[in-house]
Amino acid sequence: MVVKGLDFDNVDLVGILDADGLLHFADFRVNERAFQLMEQVSGRAGRKPSFIETSEGKKETAKVLVQTSQPHHPLLQIVQQHDYKMMFAEELKKRKEFAYPPFSRIIQITFKHKIKEVVERAAHIYTEAMKRSYGSYIVGPAEPVIGRIRNQYLMELLLKLPRDGKTILQCKKDLLEQVAILHQNKSFRSVTIVADVDAV
Repeated sequence: MVVKGLDFDNVDLVGILDADGLLHFADFRVNERAFQLMEQVSGRAGRKPSFIETSEGKKETAKVLVQTSQPHHPLLQIVQQHDYKMMFAEELKKRKEFAYPPFSRIIQITFKHKIKEVVERAAHIYTEAMKRSYGSYIVGPAEPVIGRIRNQYLMELLLKLPRDGKTILQCKKDLLEQVAILHQNKSFRSVTIVADVDAV
């Protein structure tokens, strides 16, 4: 609530609890989101600061404390320096190295079913079929961090495709074709398959 805009006078101490949870979330945007959140909450300390008198004059007392088991994490060093340019440069370098946006197009495919074993088998069979044409672009399938929603077990598959329009159009057709083939199997007809292009 503090991050999203509540503004209090004389806040001279802000604590970020369990920063490790922000740094280890399973998402390629984890560093970007953690940096944004920590910068925002840090800005709440000292916005209308209190002062103490010292021999050199007035001095701000605002502090930000971060609870972490890895104080030397590169992102925390960047946050400490409030270095937006370094954050951008580091993030861009890593995304290029691992073929994440803006250097690729992402399609996330989510499989859902009320029986865990069924959704796992469906996801693996689907993936094997897609690997024939897109093997080098596929990551997964894997169970997401939250593996069950509304009594449905989930599995996810990620495709990191080149940015040319031809590849993604062909891939969409192939994805739909494989859904139809999978649903011909009586065991998997009730498996829901959702594709999210350029998932955010």
